[in-house]
Amino acid sequence: MLSVKTTFEVNALFKIYKSLFDKHHDTCFALDLEGNFILFNDAAVKLTGYSAEEALQMSLITFIADDSLKKTLRYFDLVLQGNRESFNTAIQHKNGKDVLLSVTFIPINIDNHICGIVAVAKEMIKTKNDEHVFLGQNNVLEMVVRGCPFKEVLEEIVYFVEKALDEGQCSLHLVNEKATSLKLGTAPNVPADFHDQIQNIPIGPKEGSCGTAAYFNRLIIVSDIANDPLWKKTKHAALKHKIEACWSSPICNNQQKVLGVYSIYYDLPYIPTERDKQVIREATYLTSLVIQHYLADEKLNFLTNHDELTGLANRRLFDEKVNIAIKFFKKEEGKLLGVLYFDLDRFKRINDYLGHNVGDQLLKKVAERIQGCVRNNDLVSRQGNDEFTILLDHVTNHEVSQISKRISDKFALPFIIDGHEVYVTPSIGISLFPSDGKNADELITKADMAMNQAKKYGRNNFQFYNPNLEKHNFDRLDIENELRKAIEKNEFILHYQPIIDLSANRITGVEALIRWEHPHRGKISPDYFIPVAEETGMIIPIGEIVLKKACVQMKKWQDSGFFLSTISVNISIRQFFQPNLVPMIAQIIKDTAIDPASLTIEITESMTMDVETATTILHDLKGLGVNISIDDFGTGYSSLSYLKKFPIDYLKIDRSFINDIAKSKDDENIATTILLMAHNLGLSVIAEGVETSEQLGILRQHRCNEAQGFLFSKPLPENDLKHLLNNLPVSFFNQRR
Repeated sequence: MLSVKTTFEVNALFKIYKSLFDKHHDTCFALDLEGNFILFNDAAVKLTGYSAEEALQMSLITFIADDSLKKTLRYFDLVLQGNRESFNTAIQHKNGKDVLLSVTFIPINIDNHICGIVAVAKEMIKTKNDEHVFLGQNNVLEMVVRGCPFKEVLEEIVYFVEKALDEGQCSLHLVNEKATSLKLGTAPNVPADFHDQIQNIPIGPKEGSCGTAAYFNRLIIVSDIANDPLWKKTKHAALKHKIEACWSSPICNNQQKVLGVYSIYYDLPYIPTERDKQVIREATYLTSLVIQHYLADEKLNFLTNHDELTGLANRRLFDEKVNIAIKFFKKEEGKLLGVLYFDLDRFKRINDYLGHNVGDQLLKKVAERIQGCVRNNDLVSRQGNDEFTILLDHVTNHEVSQISKRISDKFALPFIIDGHEVYVTPSIGISLFPSDGKNADELITKADMAMNQAKKYGRNNFQFYNPNLEKHNFDRLDIENELRKAIEKNEFILHYQPIIDLSANRITGVEALIRWEHPHRGKISPDYFIPVAEETGMIIPIGEIVLKKACVQMKKWQDSGFFLSTISVNISIRQFFQPNLVPMIAQIIKDTAIDPASLTIEITESMTMDVETATTILHDLKGLGVNISIDDFGTGYSSLSYLKKFPIDYLKIDRSFINDIAKSKDDENIATTILLMAHNLGLSVIAEGVETSEQLGILRQHRCNEAQGFLFSKPLPENDLKHLLNNLPVSFFNQRR
């Protein structure tokens, strides 16, 4: 310590060093073992403002600034033990201003006996520490430009700051996604055993230097960990690793949002100098730029490869991953790559009726539900709109089927969105590598074909690709072209399915159903061309054609003496929301001179999701004098409360509930509930798809008003229906009682 005294041969020392001291351009001075100045050169005079005579009457202690004293004395003791030490400190100029110095202390050893200390000092403005900061900043910026890994750049910042601050050890923490804690970014020189203590630091007002700095968004200086309440929880661990001081500075973005925390640890109690604070400010600013750059880069990369709405992989990333999986596919008996392609049945209706906001929420929930159905190593992608794909790597054919079924089963449950129970089902197409394609594009195309086949089989199922599908796919393109010609050439005809009044036991009406008689292909099923018409918008002119033909035919029957109360015509969703729907129907009624009361307009339940719009349209239709029927009732998506608001005449129980009404108590209960509710509301009920006497018996038992189905008659062309009406046997109804 400075209190130690020893004899010093001043004359010998002067001979050795005086010439060096006097002529050296850097600040040089010598101290005895008590810390008193014994040599003081001209550069030292210039730096401190004290003359040599004044300085030689003073000690080092009187020169050192208060906040650097403890640190300087520590190095003084180390040098007296024979060590050479370099460090930063601050002295007080004669004018009262602090001067920052970079100092090297060297022991004076004569005959193996330390007699004092010689020191060389430079003002910090001229030191290599500033060069460290400058060069370090340049290195960091070059690394960012080169695209070096984020952690490597953070470590480079730590390294140059540690050099600039001499003996401090640094750590960089990053705020987690929920902004509740700080995760360790890097701390290469902080004792490894201490990393557990700083791995995840809560953000709060009393969570050490780091957590508190992030909480208050300001520099937190803990100069003495042993006695500071902020470190109460972890001070023992810190002191065990000789960490006695910690300064933490928040790293903020341009909007002052905390991104992380920069911390410097010292192995003795220490208050930062103005120089230290300046280095910290420069380090946190540079770190902020780096973090913001990598966050922006990460976001850009994410958006390039992911769907912004759902967070799933996008088509670009999916194609890339499929091709990579193909490249590294290892042949193993029974193992394949599977690509699933599916969309959401009737999703457009949900968007149209409940709005795009509900549609977007639904897509997010769909994405979550899909991910819950696949394995951890499978990749789920959103291709666009309501279309999704899944890559199943290294699976068996059976496993592909299991996963596809699991998805279908999960979608049987409703999605709850803004109080709405929304039901959607997936139609899934599957292709397999290596049998169905050699790259992503081929596999996705084949899976898409298989999906269309699934839709053809009634939706809400999965189908594997079959080579025969390609022919059907080309047929679809042909159908679209031929459909346009069919509208121009009026190739559509109507078939009529009788509707039976179950109490009067007579045919009271018919439902008009479209058929296409192609001049070369013959009869084309509505199941095949109606979806094409809906997708292309051709359903609008086709719907108008059907309505005109139906009204013309009804007028013809009435004029010929056939007593039919009504003819029912289905309106498509696109037609329903056309602005000219009501004027168009009014004009057809006028042109055909049909009694409006003999025309029934059928809409599906799902068309009424947008209650306000549907109410307006239905009241306008009712104003024409027509009847209104809700088709496929029981399969829709909206509240039953609309039944009291809409001017409805009939409800049609969907055939899916009639099919097993004699076998399934659940289906019978649904059907009877609809009947009871409709009767209480003063509505008539029509059961469609009646095929057995058992079904009819149950419907009669529960007072169903009307029915149609193959039990009575399939849809018939005009002449066959006329023949049926003219030759209807008495037993036609009795045998079906």
